[in-house]
Formats: sequence, structure tokens, C-alpha cells
Amino acid sequence: MRRFTGTRPVPEVLAALGSRGASPNHLFGLDRIIWGDPGMHPKPTRNELTPLSESDACPTVGVIDTGILLDRGHLHPYLANRVVFDQEDVVRLERGEDGNPVGSAAHGTFVAGVLLKQAPIEVRVRMKGVIDKADGLAEDLAVATAIDELREEGITLINLSFSGATWEDEPPKAIEAALRRLPAEAVVVASAGNRASRRKVYPAAIKFEALRPGEVDKTHAWVIAVGAADSTQDSARPRVADFSNYGPWVSAYAEGVDVLGPYFRSGYPTEPAGFNGYAVWSGTSFSAAIVTGKIAAGLAEAGSARAAAEAVLRPPNVAEPTKVHVQDVNGEAHVPYVAGEFEPGLS
Repeated sequence: MRRFTGTRPVPEVLAALGSRGASPNHLFGLDRIIWGDPGMHPKPTRNELTPLSESDACPTVGVIDTGILLDRGHLHPYLANRVVFDQEDVVRLERGEDGNPVGSAAHGTFVAGVLLKQAPIEVRVRMKGVIDKADGLAEDLAVATAIDELREEGITLINLSFSGATWEDEPPKAIEAALRRLPAEAVVVASAGNRASRRKVYPAAIKFEALRPGEVDKTHAWVIAVGAADSTQDSARPRVADFSNYGPWVSAYAEGVDVLGPYFRSGYPTEPAGFNGYAVWSGTSFSAAIVTGKIAAGLAEAGSARAAAEAVLRPPNVAEPTKVHVQDVNGEAHVPYVAGEFEPGLS
């Protein structure tokens, strides 16, 4: 074991590690969704959602995120009892001087709500809280541990609505190893990131080698990278959202602009005024949640997460499924578009 302390630069540490097969532990951030571009912050809305029906089914979907937000010991009213969690997965609010939340404690709640909006009553979410709600950092080893725990609980469909790049442009080894330990029928849906770049981010860009180019490796879990689409101008021709990452490593697109979901309680935050317990939010986090929810909706009928994902990305009996046209240095690509239950726009 080698321990590096102080402020040595990453390239120097990597050179010292050499070819030993080791890698630094990585930290991943939630890109620009929360802490950067103000245009991507959650916005107030007058729209609301009808609360979900309660269910006693076993959890079928794992969500690794900031955790779940409680208000006086209760889940957001929209979620009913459809999110299962341990005490360590509960978000503790951090407030600024004005009494409003700092960071994004509600990110996990919002993601779970968007996911469940797509799914029938038998779908419940198993929440794992590993992302720091104040600064948005997710630790490589913590994510890997959460993936292992979901595997041990028998969950084969996992949503990862976060992303980060690494200095050496290689997948973080702990997360990659945890994904390799998942059963072959498992599906992991990950957000492609919000940097308006074609550079790969992880874990979305982790792909296991198939026997033939262009095919999905059916001996390992299927990692689906989801970018954000924008259908606000033309619902029949969704385009890549201005903030979304793109490139040949992105497997699908789903709506990611002004998505409606559960937020803090009504009247909170107090600034800007107008929050009613819901918000509209933009980002690939919510595009991934839509795709995960659509896969979860078909899980029982399909028999496995992989079969359900195939049906969502390549719908049978649909002559001309909707595609997103992506133009980059390699020319034009036509990437599957997953249409979800989407309540558009600010009001």
C-alpha cells in the first residue's frame, strides 16, 4: 500500500503508481446542475402532481443519490411510501444565513419522484444516500459500496444521476469493479452530464467490451448513458439540450428541460418565493430518471431489467420510433429518444 499526502499534483501521483494496477480514489460532482449555471437551478412552479398510490411491494429500483429528504419525519406527500431507505440515507438539511437550504438536499427526492412518475404501483425505490448534499461530491468507494449493497439486496436496475471526469480519462476503478460484480441481467442507467461536451464522463461512459463492435456485452451489466433532450420548441423533433453532453458513448436521450418533480415543502425555500412543494428542474439527472422509470414500468412483463431496457430503447412494433439527431465531428447520428410522463414548462 502506498499513501500520498499533502498537495502533490494528480499526474505526479499517477506516475508514482505506474503500472501497479492501482488508481486514486476519485471524487465526482453533480456538474453544473446545482452549483454552477444559475439557469439550471430549480425554479418555482404553480403546477403540482397527484400523489402516488401507496404500495407494499419490494423495492425494484436502486437510486444512488443525495439520499431522501424528510419533513418532520415524513416523505414528501407525492412519494407516498414508495421510497425505502435506512437512517443513513436520510438527508439532513444544511441552511445558510437566510434559513434557506445550502446545496441540493432535495436532488435525491426529485430524482425518485421523476422516476416513479413513469412507473406503476408495484415499483418502489431503494434509496442510497452517498452524494454530499452541500457540495455535490460523490466518492468513488462510497458509490461502489452502494452498488454492492443493492446487488446483495437482489436489485438489478440502478439509477446513477451524477457524473464526473477523471484526470486520466479512465473509469474510476472501484466503481467499474462494482459494476462488473453485478449480474449479467442488470441494467445501470447513468446521466451523461451537463457540460455541453463530447468528453466522456463516468460512470455513464463505462462500457464493457462486446465480442463484436456495436453490440452490447451480455456477460456484464448494461450501462446506459442518458443525455438530455429538449422538446419545448417542437415535441415531434426533440433536439439535444444546450447543456447536455453528447457523443457516440451516449446511448439514449430523454426530456431534461423544465422537468416537474417533488421538491421541498410548500413555501420553502422562501427565496425566490413561489415554491409550492414542487419545482421544475433541468439536467441529465432527470433524463436518466425518466429512462430508469420507463424500464421499471416494463420490468414485470419483460422478466428482466435487460429485456425491459431493450424494449424501451428499441420498442417492438414501432415502425419509426422517435430519434434525436446528433451532429458532431463524426457526422450525424440518430439516437433513441425515450418519451416519459412529462409535465412541461414553468407556469
